[in-house]
Amino acid sequence: FEVTSERMTDKAAADAIRKACQHETAVVKAVEQKHHTEQPPRLYDLTTLQRDANRLFGYSAQQTLDFAQALYEKKLLTYPRTDSQYLTEDTGRNLPCLVQTMAGRMGFMADQPISFHPEQIVDDSRVTDHHAILPIIAEESDDDDGSPLPTGEQDILFLVMNRPVCSVSDPYEYDETAVTVTCAGYTFTGRGKHPAHMGWKAIDAAYRASLGSRAAQEKEEPAVQLPELTVGQELKPAIALVKEGETTPPRRYTEDTLLSAMEHAGAADMPDDAERKGLGTPATRAGILEKLVEGKLIERSGRGKVKALVPTEKGMALSKVIPEVIQSPIMTAQWEQRLKRIERGEESGEAFLNDIIAMLRDLVKEAKPLADAVGLFPSGRKRVGTCPACSSPVSETDKGWFCENRACRFGLWKDNRFFSSKGKKLDAALVTTLLKERKLDMKNLYSERTGKTYDALISLETEKDGSARFTMSFPDRKGGA
Repeated sequence: FEVTSERMTDKAAADAIRKACQHETAVVKAVEQKHHTEQPPRLYDLTTLQRDANRLFGYSAQQTLDFAQALYEKKLLTYPRTDSQYLTEDTGRNLPCLVQTMAGRMGFMADQPISFHPEQIVDDSRVTDHHAILPIIAEESDDDDGSPLPTGEQDILFLVMNRPVCSVSDPYEYDETAVTVTCAGYTFTGRGKHPAHMGWKAIDAAYRASLGSRAAQEKEEPAVQLPELTVGQELKPAIALVKEGETTPPRRYTEDTLLSAMEHAGAADMPDDAERKGLGTPATRAGILEKLVEGKLIERSGRGKVKALVPTEKGMALSKVIPEVIQSPIMTAQWEQRLKRIERGEESGEAFLNDIIAMLRDLVKEAKPLADAVGLFPSGRKRVGTCPACSSPVSETDKGWFCENRACRFGLWKDNRFFSSKGKKLDAALVTTLLKERKLDMKNLYSERTGKTYDALISLETEKDGSARFTMSFPDRKGGA
């Protein structure tokens, strides 16, 4: 078995420990054993259903809501827009029949023992407007055309069918051993874990195995069982190794992890408040994410089933200009709580609005313009250069090339009168050169006065308001135009 030291940042020091311990005798100083119990998962509310569907199948929160709503309308699921994971006593009376029926309809349950502990998910006090999501035991009817469900709906239905069987099953139990070992004066620790009773995890593992390659495979750390050890036991010879690695940044949000963060936003900052915290509601969180994607503030990224949510340049720019108090999820969670109190008649709606008005007045009063606001919010048009008047980007439109700073009047029209009068027409290549060099060496310019052509150096200058002005010079002029 393997024991390790604390993480070290000095490689030379780590090598010194390795040399000191190599082939020496290690002595067991402490052995601690604990028995742990992991309760079954509760029934699905909409958020936990969306999270599991994203983690397993890569479905977005909106897709899962749409599938669940379709199943509800087909009378195969109960009402999906719920924030409860419990059942009432009345609904719980149907659990024995429901669990037996669901287990019988899932082929992977053939060799799985079925336990039944309804008290784990039946609690009237934990049910709000609607109880947890359940599958509906449907009988054959004349309205049933016998056509199979679409894949997405089928995935969600079987996910919900599996949950009640897990939720009333035995807890998962395992034994954990922690050992402390010394060698050559240095201390090392190790842990071992051994399942004692698989309980609900056996059912969940069988369900996931039945999905095969259709679902994303979650990596689980293999259980490491330590041998029987006693305090004072000598272990020889010790084989010492140095493992070198790098710390990794936190993983990007997926819809699974972001939904969890939205659900619990503000909870840590208001621990004494019993109200449920969070951004949005189970019914609105999917819409919030879709609006962010549609507004190009975040995007889904990655090649696998499960996509990461990544902020776009536009999204990061928005975070720089929005006041910090508006960005805070704590403020939104507090507002949600106050709205709940208003709903119950415990607070005045007028007082809530007055507080918001006062906050907005303070924000407007303290607001300051950002010098790089134009750069933070690009137009999305093709850029051809930098404005000679204010150094903001110049981009192309249907009419011409214009500065993206609205306060600046610099612009070059495609039917520019200065160039058209000389028989020339501006294009993107000429404008790019003009903005970079501030001049153009042009040949065969037409003279309206004489009807002849000539060569000239055209220089770009700007007026005080930023508008463009052109001058001509003839550094190599021979003869007249």
